[in-house]
Amino acid sequence: MSPGAQLDPAGIEIDALREVANIASGHAATALGQLTDRKVWISIPEFTLTRAEEVPQVLGYADRKVVVIAMQVLGDVTGSLVFLMPEERARRLAGLLLGQTEPAQGEFEGLIKSSLMETANIICGAYAGALASLTNRMIMLSVPTFGVEPPDEILAGQDITKGQLGLCIESSLSLSGETVPFGGHILLLPHPAALRLILDALKVF
Repeated sequence: MSPGAQLDPAGIEIDALREVANIASGHAATALGQLTDRKVWISIPEFTLTRAEEVPQVLGYADRKVVVIAMQVLGDVTGSLVFLMPEERARRLAGLLLGQTEPAQGEFEGLIKSSLMETANIICGAYAGALASLTNRMIMLSVPTFGVEPPDEILAGQDITKGQLGLCIESSLSLSGETVPFGGHILLLPHPAALRLILDALKVF
């Protein structure tokens, strides 16, 4: 298969990629625990490989606005890494991060926006770091962009092509003292050649 060829998701063994996600979750949980001064757990209930245009439906975001924090992946691997969380969950998480007992209200600006971007930076940075370590490749992230988007716009502005594959990583984030976890997703959209590089480096094929 040529480096730029599209890959069939049914033919890809994702165990190695899931291992990357599990390692990253542990690192992110530790960093978020230090940020919040609470015990944090991050689990991976679902790990899905799907085509980019199918992402909103696969993630179940078809009927609600979504907080989207996107970073460009740079270095030996290129593409996008996106943190996604439904608006109502993001408000609850921001309120907790800001020491409030109720979900954050008002526009997603100031401290509300900053707290969510810091969370995304920690989680996405952990995923990029784990992927770089296990593939022995240089992987960097750009400065993030922030938006609150309707479902059909959550991938707007990302450099993707029709049929491009995305790795959808569901993340269940639990904090001590909270009875309900904060569900969200990390979406890795590697360019086709970069996906093949990742899989080759992880010896999936």
